[in-house]
Order: sequence, then C-alpha cells, then structure tokens
Amino acid sequence: MSVKRSILGNTAFQIGGKIVAVAIGILTVAVMTRYLGPEDYGQFTTVLSYLQFFAIAAGFGLPLALTRMISKEGTDERRVVANVFALRLASGLVIFGAAPLIALAFPYPGAVKIGIAIGALSFLALTLSETLKGILQKHLTAWKSSLAETAGRLLMFGCVAGAVASGFGLLSFVLALSLSNILQFGMTYAMARKHGPIGLKFERPAWTETLVETWPIGVSILFNLLYLKGDVVILSIMRTQAEVGLYGAAYKVLDVLVSVPYIFMGLVLPPLTAAWSRADRTGFNHKLSQSFDFLALIAVPLMAGGFAVASDLMALVGGEEFRSSGQFLAILMIGMLAVYWHALYAHAYVAMGQQRKFIWVFATNAIICLPLYFVLIGKFGALGAAWVTAFSELFVAIAVTVSVSKMTGFVPDLKRLAKIVIATAVMFALLLAAARLHVLVRIALGMASYALALYALGGLPMEAMKSALARPGVRNISE
Repeated sequence: MSVKRSILGNTAFQIGGKIVAVAIGILTVAVMTRYLGPEDYGQFTTVLSYLQFFAIAAGFGLPLALTRMISKEGTDERRVVANVFALRLASGLVIFGAAPLIALAFPYPGAVKIGIAIGALSFLALTLSETLKGILQKHLTAWKSSLAETAGRLLMFGCVAGAVASGFGLLSFVLALSLSNILQFGMTYAMARKHGPIGLKFERPAWTETLVETWPIGVSILFNLLYLKGDVVILSIMRTQAEVGLYGAAYKVLDVLVSVPYIFMGLVLPPLTAAWSRADRTGFNHKLSQSFDFLALIAVPLMAGGFAVASDLMALVGGEEFRSSGQFLAILMIGMLAVYWHALYAHAYVAMGQQRKFIWVFATNAIICLPLYFVLIGKFGALGAAWVTAFSELFVAIAVTVSVSKMTGFVPDLKRLAKIVIATAVMFALLLAAARLHVLVRIALGMASYALALYALGGLPMEAMKSALARPGVRNISE
C-alpha cells in the first residue's frame, strides 16, 4: 500500500470513527439530559469542565511536541517516547492529585466535589492516551485511537443506560465517565505498544530537551485555559447549576464539532514538519492551502446550519427543557468556525518550530477575556459566556493568521472559499424556508442542497485533501 493511500485511509477511518463516536456521544447526552434535567446535568457539566481544566494543564503541549519530535529524521523514537511518557505521568499524578483538594475551596455542592475526586485519576488516564496518539500518528495507524475512543463511548453509554434503568444518581454518571476514560487508555496503550516497548525513562537531559521543545506550547495552553474553560468554571461559580446545565449541553455539541480539525491537522502535521525542515516553502504553503480548503468545506456550512437549526437541534438532543440552549449554541457556532480556522495556523506554527509565537497570542487573549467573563457572566449569565467565548476564538484566529502569513507568505485561494460561501448561502436559505419540518429532515435537506450547490459551482477537487496529506517526495511508491 502506498504511503499516501495509507495516510488517506487513516483520515477516512478516523473521521468515520469520529462520526460513530459522535453519534454514541449525542445519544448518551440525550439520555443523561432527559434523566438528570438542567440542575443535575449542570452538576455533571461542572465536574467534567473542572477536570478538563486540569487535563489540559497536565498536557502542557506534550502530545504535539511528541508528534513533532519523533517525526524528525534520525530520532531515537523509543527513548523520546519513554521520557515523554514518564514526564506526562509524573506531572499528571501531581496535578490530578491536587485537583480534588483545590475543589474543596470552591463553592460547589458536595456531590460535585465527590464527583471530582472520583473522576480525577481517570482523567490522568485520558491525558496519557492523548500522548500515545503521537506514536500512532507517526506510524500511520492513528485510526486505532478512533477505535479506542469509540469503545470508550460505547462503555459509557452502556453504563449510563444501566444507571438510568437502576435509578442511580449523579455520581454513577461520573463513574461511567471514569470507566470510559480508563478503557480508552488501556486500548490505546496496547495498540501503541505494537510499534515498540513503551518504557519509563527519567533522564534529566531528555526531560530538559522535551521541556525546551514544549514549554512555548505549554505556556500558551495555560493561558488558553483561562478562556477555553474559563467560561464554564466561572459560570459554575457565579450562576445556578441549572444555567450551567443549559450552557453545558450547548457546549457539548460544540465539543463534538471541533474535534474534526484536530484529527485532520494532527495527520497533516508530520508532512508539514517535513516540508518546512527541508526548506520546501512552496510545498509547505501548498499543503496549507489544501488544508484550508478542506477545513472551510466543513466549517462554513456547519456554522450557518447551526444558526438555522440551533433551538430545534438542542430540543432534539436534550429534550424540550433544553430548547433554550439553542440561543447559546447559535453564538458558539461562531467560535466553532474560528476553531477550524486557527487549528490550521496553530499547527503551522508547530510545524515551523515557532511555538513561542503562541504565547503572546494566548496571553493577550487571556488578559482581555478573563475580566470580560466575570463582567458579562455576572450581567448576562450564559449568554455573556457564549459571546466572550466566540470573541476569544476569533481573536486567536485573526492573530495567528496574521503572524503565520507574515512568516510564510501563505494566502488561501479566495475563489474556492467564495464557492463554499455561495453554496452555504443556498443551504441556509433552504433551512430557513423549511423551518416547519422536523429538524432531522431539515439537516438532511441542508446537506443535500449544499453538496449539490457546491457540485454545480465546480466544488473542490478530491486532490485537495490528498495533496495536503502527502509527504514530500512521496508519490505512489509502495512501502
């Protein structure tokens, strides 16, 4: 099988796996929201968001750094993996050990604090899984991570269904999430080991080298935390758990949608890194251009469609009690578009080894958005949180675009983008005209009309994604 075909197969399998995982996840949320209601689902959202805050901090950019480090020619992969894995484990034990203790200082209900204690170590397992994905990406078997995620989602759904049938409460759902995370780690670890032993090495020079590689990403992520998860955490402190539940349900839909650009760009990162390291600026910009086209192809209609069906979609997902979540989802869809946008340019930073340029972007964003969260959440509640989140993502997208464009001279093909926008406008008009139809029928009509309009306009060639994923110098050479 050719390398190019193998990479494309990984992409297709991961996206297909993500669709399955998304469907299971949405079904799980639908069961939970209907059973728990806004108040208790708000408590579950608080537990989840609090632990995600620590999970992102524990990552400190290590997954991206690992992928980049082992993609370099001549790297001793086993040594790098063993040291990075040990560093991730050690930092995670400290951070997740502290998480339940820090939660005691928050004005959370007792059930939330207990839930945080139950779920803490399972989130360590999840962060370790994220690290090991770098190995699978390097060896073109990243599809296996999708398999592990789907298995975890299935286990959680089964546990949630059992908890509902048995009449159990909030903590049983936290336990279900914990078991899901542990299963996902176990499967990812077992599959990554097939590419070589995963040991633990505590070599000071290697740890220092890793931290030098990753600290710009890590510091940026710490600033990123203040606006990425600051909304839910601040909302959980300043407003009711019921409002957190309504906002959290909308945010859950957003979380599902923004996973795609990171799957795709994670696969594009190795060939991007290789092109830059070989001083192939033309090839580098060409891959960025094709990646931009592919992400725009998905993100633009998603945003417009989200605006059109937000309230009906939230009623379908969470039940009628969550219909009002649609107003939050509609605003968050602006942030979704910006995430697709800046995922492209952020990975270009990493490929160029320019991680330090992350810092000023995220630091400035945090300085602006943190006070905005407190002011607007205090005044407008979840609506204020949604608007600040959308603004923050747009700020990052614009800032990294300007910076990367100056360094690379990259400019996307606006003619192709115009076709996507026109096709999206056709879809949006149809969705508004069909407002009385069931939301699933509207979504199907929207997808069909978008595809047909794009096809009529000439669309985008299939070579776009193939070219983005191909490694420099690789054609149809068999492995």
